[in-house]
Amino acid sequence: MNYRLPKKTPFRYLMLTLIFLIPVKILSQADNSNIKIIRLEEALQLGNQNNRQLKIANTDVAIANENVSQAKMAKIPRLSLGAGYTYIGDPKLYEGFYERNITVDYYNHRAFANIVSSMPIYSGGAINDKIEQQKLISQMQESIVKMTEADVKNAITEYYFTLEKLYSQIEVTKQNIINTDLRLKQLKSRVDNGQNLKSDLLRTELQQSNFKVSVFRNTNDIELVSNYLDILIGLPTNTILKPDVVANVSFEEVDLQKSITEAYQNRQEIKRAEISLKLSESTLDITKSGFKPNISTNLILNTEYPAQWPNYVNIINYWAAGISLNWDVSSFYNIKHRIRGDKLQIDKSNIALDATKDQIEREVKTAYIKYAESKENIKTYKKDVELSLSNYKIVKSRYDNDFALISDMVDAELQLNNSKISLVNANLDLIIQYYSLQFAMGKL
Repeated sequence: MNYRLPKKTPFRYLMLTLIFLIPVKILSQADNSNIKIIRLEEALQLGNQNNRQLKIANTDVAIANENVSQAKMAKIPRLSLGAGYTYIGDPKLYEGFYERNITVDYYNHRAFANIVSSMPIYSGGAINDKIEQQKLISQMQESIVKMTEADVKNAITEYYFTLEKLYSQIEVTKQNIINTDLRLKQLKSRVDNGQNLKSDLLRTELQQSNFKVSVFRNTNDIELVSNYLDILIGLPTNTILKPDVVANVSFEEVDLQKSITEAYQNRQEIKRAEISLKLSESTLDITKSGFKPNISTNLILNTEYPAQWPNYVNIINYWAAGISLNWDVSSFYNIKHRIRGDKLQIDKSNIALDATKDQIEREVKTAYIKYAESKENIKTYKKDVELSLSNYKIVKSRYDNDFALISDMVDAELQLNNSKISLVNANLDLIIQYYSLQFAMGKL
């Protein structure tokens, strides 16, 4: 036993030294990084300008608007120009089975040109219905843009205050590291004088190394969250961000039922579901237009040379105007299944609208409860900090007068550190939950 203890003790010292020093080195590198201080309003503005998903959604709106213009083109007259030229060799007339032939001297050149115009007068309402359908698709794309904007804002807000939580945790833990450094100096002197055991010094060093590991982990998390936020707002992905949080954030009073009502009015998901219902109804109208005839007018200007072979060789010019009717009578029984399918799609869209409302109600209730819970948590954690601080002062006084062990001191510090961090997190969680509730209400 006496032989194995000296072998194990140096190894233990080596591991404690590595744990103690490595986080300090990496943390110092992180502290020297280029940090950009940013306010929430700036982050939201950058996200609105640079977010790629938002740019894609805006491009889809532009495409939908072009499709509306294209659908309107069905109302304007169609105009086509035609022309042609043919060289004709001298024809031969044969008798019998290629026994004799007579060569006919004929005009070798033949040409024509024409202008044809047509315009729909009546198409059973299909053209207007298709235009309205494209307008609805454009409105749906616009609602997707607003939904994307809200999603981006919600994500930016969450990451932003998560960063603030990490920085605040580091500040609390760093203060504990400073306090532990002071106690370590005292402990080393007391160990040298035989007032404390060496295990007390090791335990305190282990506590300090745990604090530094916590700071190291939080620093890495800051880098990761900053990277996510950089991507959202369009900054270089190696930019380390530090929030500049306004000291006092005002929270408006909210009522659950009022919040649900506002969500029904504001949430783009409901508007999108309503547009989807209108699209299904529009598709049914287009299908029913197949029962009706199509009426159109046409105008032709034509010239030919020669006019007719082989009797005429002069040039002929003429124009013609008329009206045409096309009625697909077979549609009376061909499209009945399409109509049934369109009606089923309308039923499905109504169900989807109700399901969307249910989902939004659940989201609002969840956000409301979490917001109320965050308020109560702050009261609890404030009390925990007061109790932990009182306990720490008592234990420290007892320890300074040699009435408490170093383990009691370590436990009291850990309890105080955890309660402070919990209070910091609770305050920032309240802000996050408030914005989450605003998002659920469609006001973000």
